[in-house]
Amino acid sequence: MADIGRVGAQVSSAGKTSSYWSGKTKFEKLGNGTDFGKIVETSIKQQGFHQRRLEKWRAQWVKKQESLKELNSQMVTLSTALKEMDSIGKFMGRTTTVTAPDYISVTADSTAPVSPYAVEINQLACNDIWTSSVGFPSEKTVISPTASKVSISCGGKTVNIDVPAGTTVRGLVSMLNATEELKGRVNVEAVKTGNDYRLKFSSLKMGDANRITFNNSTTLLPLHPVGMQHLQQGQNSKIKIDGFPSGTDKWIERDSNTITDAAQGLTLTLKSITSPKVVIVNVNTDTEKVIENIRNFVEQVNIVRKALRDISKVDSETNEASVLTGNYGVQLAAQRFKDLTATKGSGFNNYDSSTGTGDKFNTLRTLGIETETDQGSPDFGLLKIDEEKFQKAMKDDPEGVAKLFSADYETGSSSPNFSVKSLIKGVTKPGTHEISYTISGGKITSATINGKPARISGWEITANDMSGMGMAIRVDNQNDGTYTGTAGIKTGKVIEMVETLKDMTNSKTGILNIINNNYDDIIKNIDKKLDYEKSRLENLEKTLKAKYARLDTVLGQYSGKMQMLQGQIAKLGSGSAK
Repeated sequence: MADIGRVGAQVSSAGKTSSYWSGKTKFEKLGNGTDFGKIVETSIKQQGFHQRRLEKWRAQWVKKQESLKELNSQMVTLSTALKEMDSIGKFMGRTTTVTAPDYISVTADSTAPVSPYAVEINQLACNDIWTSSVGFPSEKTVISPTASKVSISCGGKTVNIDVPAGTTVRGLVSMLNATEELKGRVNVEAVKTGNDYRLKFSSLKMGDANRITFNNSTTLLPLHPVGMQHLQQGQNSKIKIDGFPSGTDKWIERDSNTITDAAQGLTLTLKSITSPKVVIVNVNTDTEKVIENIRNFVEQVNIVRKALRDISKVDSETNEASVLTGNYGVQLAAQRFKDLTATKGSGFNNYDSSTGTGDKFNTLRTLGIETETDQGSPDFGLLKIDEEKFQKAMKDDPEGVAKLFSADYETGSSSPNFSVKSLIKGVTKPGTHEISYTISGGKITSATINGKPARISGWEITANDMSGMGMAIRVDNQNDGTYTGTAGIKTGKVIEMVETLKDMTNSKTGILNIINNNYDDIIKNIDKKLDYEKSRLENLEKTLKAKYARLDTVLGQYSGKMQMLQGQIAKLGSGSAK
């Protein structure tokens, strides 16, 4: 506040207006409605410049943090979408056609070889069904006038039941269905056939092994073997695929008409007998599904690439920076993301067109998927598809295309002398591993994996080095000599990206969350300074109000004296006039 040490007064000739100065501050009409509140408000506003600067600064950091959280959310969304296509089975799929769909229907997963199959159906599986020869007028009819026994076998289980005297048809049905040994194996019911009720026994599972047997130890005459009628015999389904197994009496037999393990990747649903004829089943790659997944991959990846581009770009016309331009962490994340789509797939080999060896499609570029480099394009920095090149790749080798995206730790060897026996997902690193070993005297004498000594156990080599940890190599050629080659572990771009996104969005170690936590610390420090400034201004306001209150009192006193002096001066003036 200005020093109030020097106060002067000016009085107009009319004696009606006054002006007072205190230092450099001028107060009009002191003691006569002076707005001290406005003076305090103006002073606090002037003193609040640091608070306003802190609030603006805080808003900038909050905006950066919100942009990071949005980016992190988009990455999590991308990861979720990619997990829907992170295996060959999810990514590819197969289509099937059947020459006689009334006889059989077929579905296939991605492991099914692309091939025609000739299926012969000799017999359908069915369940076992029996009925009592004797009918009963009502469900309330007593079926066991005296105490008796019932003995029934099914599916390797036998139940022996004591039937009390006076048991009715309905009571016997309830008793049998409640028996633990028959649950899930046999269903018993009383079926009205016209004027009477017959007991019906049905095996709940199909197949030879699930036939029902009424044992001779049964003393309840309506259920004795001689009194039962066999309506349908339980039996297995019988088929041949491509003539296998050979022989007129040899068949693939199952206790179901839905067969999942007769041919790799195929599920056969049998409907009718074809024998001695066959039905042709054709299995093909579902190229439409592959194309759909690739387009979805590009679309989802571009959402994140656009977000990374927009929060870190500099406007070429205005030279204005975006909210996170120059942020090292964001730059690092963007570079890792670009590398994922630009580099060769892990474990994929270069293609040698002269020999036809290697992986023809080992980068997105080989499929016609590239990054838009035209800075004037709205799609600058995003992935784009060269449709002509892409369609040609799909026509040439759709399975090879699908593997580039979704190979899931697929193993291979460059040498016929050894193969990958096993690995541990998440431990063994994808990529190409250099293998070298020597056999002498009928045993492995030395071995290395990636240039590091490996453990030897019989005809197996196990990696010691972290890069190959968890991988075991089986030696197939056991002749003396020195052998070298590579073991490849392929992971597609989808798998690579899911793992990278998992790392980048980790709540503790992810780069975006580390930056976010740093921003949290910065904002907290700003909040502490803001709290201090708010407290300082509140105290200053209280001090100013108290000082001005005292000033108002003093000025009121001066005002009273001024009025008195004015009155005296006025009287003196009147006296002079006389």
